[in-house]
Amino acid sequence: MSKIKELDLIAQGVADHMKELLYDTVEWQIADQPFDGDDFNEVHSYVMDLAIEKMAMELPEFRRLNIGDYK
Repeated sequence: MSKIKELDLIAQGVADHMKELLYDTVEWQIADQPFDGDDFNEVHSYVMDLAIEKMAMELPEFRRLNIGDYK
């Protein structure tokens, strides 16, 4: 296996783990919000997407592209 492929597999494992942690963290952070059922799921998905976007915007590659209005 090439080094790049090996690093890609490692990165995928880290990404999978971070997604699980993010899911649980968002669930904990919004637990006291007045949503339930489908509304809770919609808010949960929105917050997860927004958190991922904010993290991505901190990467130099994304800042260089001036994507979105993140500052």
